[in-house]
Amino acid sequence: MNASVTLLESSLPASVHLHVDIDAAHASAPILGTERAGSGTIVDSAGLILTVQYIVLGASGIQVTLLDGTTAPGEVVAQDFATGLAVVKVDGKRLPTARPTPSTVLEQGDEVFLLASAGDSARRVSTGAVSSLAPYDAYWEYRLERAITTTAMNPGLSGGAMFDRLGRMVGVVSLDLNEVGRFTLAIPVEYFLDHRDELLRHGRRTTRPPRAWVGVY
Repeated sequence: MNASVTLLESSLPASVHLHVDIDAAHASAPILGTERAGSGTIVDSAGLILTVQYIVLGASGIQVTLLDGTTAPGEVVAQDFATGLAVVKVDGKRLPTARPTPSTVLEQGDEVFLLASAGDSARRVSTGAVSSLAPYDAYWEYRLERAITTTAMNPGLSGGAMFDRLGRMVGVVSLDLNEVGRFTLAIPVEYFLDHRDELLRHGRRTTRPPRAWVGVY
């Protein structure tokens, strides 16, 4: 029990709350709204925050709230539309960070915990096990060659971190899959780590071949 508490205490400071304003004219506004809230995780002490892309899509303003209640304006510096990740930047020095680690350290059945914002400086956590590391086809947005599904329920707002039992950040919580009996989906953090320089330099993946989409809504 003491080890679990220590692990959680070391992970909490890197968690942030995101309040996002969206221009009413943006194409996503009719479906996702003009005011959104989400979770994020500081992955670099200079102020880089990893979250899910749909929370900040079309953002005209972002307020970031740290665990101690401190607030700061944020800006979107990268979006990866193919994997659903986004990077938000706040000005800061020596901010507490998580330890992003490729999800290849995971195996099916491994214990994980999810950490998410419940609003401003409130945080919630849930625990579970890895149920799948297979590819995932989202029905409207993207296909992941590797995705993490877990029996842990998303405890708060999407965009929070998935940690392994050693306190390493292995994923970003994206979707609640309760309706299909698979609980929670997380995007492996290596989709950011493997392309970090490209994403931060260009704001997106420029080397990925373009692909066409067709659909009916």
